[in-house]
Amino acid sequence: MLMQYPGRSPSNVSRDAKYSVVHSATGAMEIRLVYRISNRERQLLSTDHHPDLVEMVNSVKGQLHGVPGGAFYVNEYRDVLVPDTTAGRCLYAGNYRRDLEFDYNGSVISPRPPEGLQPKDPWPGPHVGIKYVLVAGGNDIKYELKSGRTRLEHRLSDYVGADYAGELARRISEIKGSDGGRFYINEACEMFAPMNGAEGGVEYIYLGPLADNAWFDAPDVDRGDD
Repeated sequence: MLMQYPGRSPSNVSRDAKYSVVHSATGAMEIRLVYRISNRERQLLSTDHHPDLVEMVNSVKGQLHGVPGGAFYVNEYRDVLVPDTTAGRCLYAGNYRRDLEFDYNGSVISPRPPEGLQPKDPWPGPHVGIKYVLVAGGNDIKYELKSGRTRLEHRLSDYVGADYAGELARRISEIKGSDGGRFYINEACEMFAPMNGAEGGVEYIYLGPLADNAWFDAPDVDRGDD
Protein backbone atom coordinates (compact mmCIF):
# COMPACT_ATOMS: atom_id res chain seq x y z
CA MET A 1 0.00 0.00 0.00
CA LEU A 2 1.36 3.41 -0.95
CA MET A 3 2.00 5.78 1.95
CA GLN A 4 2.44 9.53 1.61
CA TYR A 5 5.47 10.65 3.56
CA PRO A 6 4.31 12.85 6.46
CA GLY A 7 7.53 14.86 6.67
CA ARG A 8 9.59 17.09 4.43
CA SER A 9 9.16 16.16 0.76
CA PRO A 10 12.04 17.28 -1.45
CA SER A 11 11.30 18.70 -4.88
CA ASN A 12 14.77 19.18 -6.37
CA VAL A 13 14.74 19.24 -10.16
CA SER A 14 18.52 19.14 -10.68
CA ARG A 15 19.66 15.72 -11.91
CA ASP A 16 22.60 15.61 -9.47
CA ALA A 17 20.33 16.27 -6.47
CA LYS A 18 18.80 12.78 -6.43
CA TYR A 19 19.62 9.11 -6.86
CA SER A 20 17.98 6.92 -9.51
CA VAL A 21 17.29 3.25 -10.06
CA VAL A 22 18.20 2.40 -13.65
CA HIS A 23 18.87 -0.58 -15.90
CA SER A 24 22.54 -1.46 -16.29
CA ALA A 25 24.17 -2.56 -19.56
CA THR A 26 23.48 -6.18 -18.56
CA GLY A 27 19.79 -5.51 -17.98
CA ALA A 28 20.02 -5.75 -14.19
CA MET A 29 18.94 -2.81 -12.06
CA GLU A 30 21.41 -0.63 -10.19
CA ILE A 31 21.62 2.75 -8.50
CA ARG A 32 22.95 5.73 -10.42
CA LEU A 33 24.39 9.01 -9.22
CA VAL A 34 24.97 12.01 -11.48
CA TYR A 35 28.23 13.22 -9.96
CA ARG A 36 29.02 16.86 -10.61
CA ILE A 37 32.74 17.48 -10.85
CA SER A 38 32.42 21.12 -11.91
CA ASN A 39 29.85 23.47 -13.41
CA ARG A 40 30.59 21.97 -16.82
CA GLU A 41 31.49 18.35 -16.10
CA ARG A 42 29.40 15.49 -14.76
CA GLN A 43 30.02 11.77 -14.49
CA LEU A 44 27.47 8.96 -14.32
CA LEU A 45 28.44 6.68 -11.43
CA SER A 46 26.61 3.50 -10.52
CA THR A 47 26.59 0.68 -7.99
CA ASP A 48 24.88 -2.72 -7.94
CA HIS A 49 25.67 -3.37 -4.25
CA HIS A 50 22.26 -2.37 -2.88
CA PRO A 51 19.64 -4.82 -4.20
CA ASP A 52 17.45 -4.35 -1.12
CA LEU A 53 17.26 -0.62 -1.73
CA VAL A 54 16.49 -1.18 -5.42
CA GLU A 55 13.65 -3.48 -4.40
CA MET A 56 12.27 -0.91 -1.93
CA VAL A 57 12.21 1.83 -4.55
CA ASN A 58 10.83 -0.41 -7.30
CA SER A 59 8.02 -1.64 -5.06
CA VAL A 60 6.72 1.93 -4.82
CA LYS A 61 7.48 2.77 -8.45
CA GLY A 62 5.62 -0.33 -9.62
CA GLN A 63 2.49 0.57 -7.68
CA LEU A 64 2.72 4.21 -8.72
CA HIS A 65 3.56 3.93 -12.42
CA GLY A 66 3.42 0.22 -13.21
CA VAL A 67 7.12 0.10 -14.15
CA PRO A 68 10.32 -0.06 -12.07
CA GLY A 69 13.09 2.49 -11.96
CA GLY A 70 13.31 6.22 -11.40
CA ALA A 71 14.41 8.90 -8.97
CA PHE A 72 14.46 8.70 -5.19
CA TYR A 73 15.97 10.43 -2.16
CA VAL A 74 17.34 9.29 1.20
CA ASN A 75 16.87 11.90 3.90
CA GLU A 76 18.72 12.59 7.15
CA TYR A 77 16.60 10.01 9.01
CA ARG A 78 17.60 7.38 6.41
CA ASP A 79 14.03 7.34 5.09
CA VAL A 80 13.75 6.46 1.40
CA LEU A 81 11.44 8.86 -0.45
CA VAL A 82 10.01 8.29 -3.92
CA PRO A 83 8.65 11.43 -5.60
CA ASP A 84 5.13 11.41 -7.02
CA THR A 85 5.46 14.46 -9.25
CA THR A 86 1.86 14.38 -10.44
CA ALA A 87 0.62 14.89 -6.90
CA GLY A 88 3.50 17.05 -5.64
CA ARG A 89 4.39 14.69 -2.81
CA CYS A 90 6.80 11.93 -1.81
CA LEU A 91 5.91 8.36 -0.95
CA TYR A 92 7.62 6.40 1.81
CA ALA A 93 9.53 3.32 0.63
CA GLY A 94 11.16 2.31 3.93
CA ASN A 95 14.29 3.02 5.92
CA TYR A 96 17.76 2.18 4.59
CA ARG A 97 20.83 2.44 6.81
CA ARG A 98 23.73 1.59 4.53
CA ASP A 99 25.73 4.34 2.85
CA LEU A 100 25.66 4.50 -0.93
CA GLU A 101 29.23 4.39 -2.18
CA PHE A 102 30.37 4.91 -5.77
CA ASP A 103 33.74 4.41 -7.40
CA TYR A 104 35.21 7.38 -9.28
CA ASN A 105 38.65 6.69 -10.73
CA GLY A 106 39.60 4.62 -7.70
CA SER A 107 38.20 7.07 -5.13
CA VAL A 108 35.11 6.42 -3.03
CA ILE A 109 32.31 8.95 -3.47
CA SER A 110 29.82 8.76 -0.61
CA PRO A 111 27.65 10.98 1.60
CA ARG A 112 30.46 11.07 4.18
CA PRO A 113 33.29 13.59 3.93
CA PRO A 114 36.77 12.34 3.09
CA GLU A 115 39.29 12.31 5.93
CA GLY A 116 40.58 15.76 6.78
CA LEU A 117 37.78 17.75 5.15
CA GLN A 118 36.99 20.86 7.18
CA PRO A 119 34.02 23.24 7.18
CA LYS A 120 34.51 25.94 4.50
CA ASP A 121 36.29 23.43 2.23
CA PRO A 122 34.70 22.57 -1.13
CA TRP A 123 32.25 19.68 -0.73
CA PRO A 124 33.48 16.77 -2.91
CA GLY A 125 30.56 14.43 -2.23
CA PRO A 126 27.23 13.87 -3.96
CA HIS A 127 24.81 16.80 -4.08
CA VAL A 128 21.93 14.57 -3.05
CA GLY A 129 20.33 16.03 0.05
CA ILE A 130 17.24 17.59 1.57
CA LYS A 131 16.93 21.35 1.25
CA TYR A 132 16.48 23.61 4.26
CA VAL A 133 16.78 27.38 4.52
CA LEU A 134 18.94 29.46 6.84
CA VAL A 135 16.71 32.38 7.83
CA ALA A 136 18.02 35.87 7.04
CA GLY A 137 19.85 37.12 10.12
CA GLY A 138 21.38 33.70 10.68
CA ASN A 139 19.47 32.78 13.84
CA ASP A 140 17.02 30.09 12.71
CA ILE A 141 16.38 27.36 10.12
CA LYS A 142 13.14 26.64 8.29
CA TYR A 143 11.33 24.59 5.68
CA GLU A 144 7.82 24.60 4.21
CA LEU A 145 5.20 21.91 3.83
CA LYS A 146 2.68 22.40 1.05
CA SER A 147 -0.87 21.09 0.96
CA GLY A 148 -2.90 22.36 -1.98
CA ARG A 149 -2.77 26.14 -1.79
CA THR A 150 -1.63 26.10 1.84
CA ARG A 151 2.00 26.51 2.83
CA LEU A 152 2.99 25.86 6.43
CA GLU A 153 6.38 27.12 7.58
CA HIS A 154 8.26 25.04 10.14
CA ARG A 155 11.08 26.67 12.10
CA LEU A 156 13.69 24.77 14.05
CA SER A 157 13.19 27.11 17.01
CA ASP A 158 9.58 25.88 17.30
CA TYR A 159 10.90 22.35 17.86
CA VAL A 160 14.01 22.82 19.98
CA GLY A 161 13.83 26.38 21.26
CA ALA A 162 15.49 29.58 20.10
CA ASP A 163 18.81 28.93 21.88
CA TYR A 164 19.47 25.50 20.34
CA ALA A 165 18.20 26.57 16.92
CA GLY A 166 20.38 29.67 17.05
CA GLU A 167 23.44 27.61 17.93
CA LEU A 168 23.21 25.54 14.75
CA ALA A 169 22.11 28.49 12.61
CA ARG A 170 25.12 30.52 13.71
CA ARG A 171 27.44 27.65 12.82
CA ILE A 172 26.03 27.67 9.30
CA SER A 173 25.92 31.46 8.96
CA GLU A 174 29.61 31.73 9.86
CA ILE A 175 30.26 30.04 6.53
CA LYS A 176 27.23 30.90 4.42
CA GLY A 177 26.70 34.44 5.69
CA SER A 178 23.94 36.10 7.67
CA ASP A 179 21.86 36.82 4.57
CA GLY A 180 20.69 33.21 4.80
CA GLY A 181 19.71 30.93 1.97
CA ARG A 182 19.42 27.29 1.12
CA PHE A 183 21.60 24.47 2.34
CA TYR A 184 21.33 20.69 2.25
CA ILE A 185 21.64 17.82 4.69
CA ASN A 186 22.25 14.29 3.44
CA GLU A 187 21.60 10.79 4.75
CA ALA A 188 24.84 10.80 6.78
CA CYS A 189 23.70 14.06 8.45
CA GLU A 190 26.44 16.03 6.69
CA MET A 191 25.60 19.55 5.58
CA PHE A 192 26.67 21.49 2.50
CA ALA A 193 25.54 24.60 0.64
CA PRO A 194 25.77 26.16 -2.81
CA MET A 195 27.69 29.43 -2.88
CA ASN A 196 29.00 31.72 -5.56
CA GLY A 197 32.37 30.51 -6.76
CA ALA A 198 35.45 32.72 -6.99
CA GLU A 199 35.49 32.38 -10.78
CA GLY A 200 31.75 32.51 -11.33
CA GLY A 201 29.26 29.65 -11.24
CA VAL A 202 28.17 27.76 -8.15
CA GLU A 203 30.50 25.99 -5.74
CA TYR A 204 29.29 23.61 -3.04
CA ILE A 205 30.87 24.23 0.36
CA TYR A 206 31.04 21.84 3.31
CA LEU A 207 29.23 23.15 6.40
CA GLY A 208 30.14 20.30 8.73
CA PRO A 209 28.15 17.49 10.40
CA LEU A 210 24.88 17.95 12.23
CA ALA A 211 26.57 15.99 15.04
CA ASP A 212 24.99 16.71 18.44
CA ASN A 213 23.09 19.81 17.38
CA ALA A 214 19.34 19.72 17.94
CA TRP A 215 17.25 19.07 14.83
CA PHE A 216 13.67 18.60 13.63
CA ASP A 217 11.83 15.57 14.97
CA ALA A 218 11.85 12.52 12.70
CA PRO A 219 8.45 11.90 11.09
CA ASP A 220 6.39 9.07 12.62
CA VAL A 221 6.87 6.16 10.19
CA ASP A 222 7.67 2.49 10.54
CA ARG A 223 11.44 2.04 10.50
CA GLY A 224 11.59 -1.66 11.25
CA ASP A 225 13.73 -2.26 14.32
CA ASP A 226 13.40 1.29 15.72
